[in-house]
Amino acid sequence: MPPRLNPVTFPENTVTVKKLTDPLVEQLGYGLRSHYVERYWLSVLGPSATFLLRRLALGLEIRSDGYTVDMAELSIELGLGTKGGKNSPLWRSVERICRFNAATRNGDVLLVRTALPPLALRHLKRLPPELQQEHEQAVRKRAFV
Repeated sequence: MPPRLNPVTFPENTVTVKKLTDPLVEQLGYGLRSHYVERYWLSVLGPSATFLLRRLALGLEIRSDGYTVDMAELSIELGLGTKGGKNSPLWRSVERICRFNAATRNGDVLLVRTALPPLALRHLKRLPPELQQEHEQAVRKRAFV
């Protein structure tokens, strides 16, 4: 049996995950498992937050009406360890996906996007020049699905 976190060490013991519906982003954006998200959003969100977002959205594919996730188990499943608290790797990832509008949290409810919009200009400017050029060409061709 894997080591367990003391659930009281997380701000929320469990979180109810529901879909954040945004028709415009779903129409014009990119699926979370797309090459676009991995190539460009990964450098903005970071690997832990990107995988967290993908894992949460995968759960919504299985249970479209929403589901409840145990935060301690999720932390272990994602390889983020057994450290709890607001500064734990898992909770920092939750806060990060919220900061970049990939999710929004209200207490123990987490609304999660299933697609991300094209990167904002301020994020594009932080990419290496070669990746910026690649992005411009790819978006023009709409090469990523």
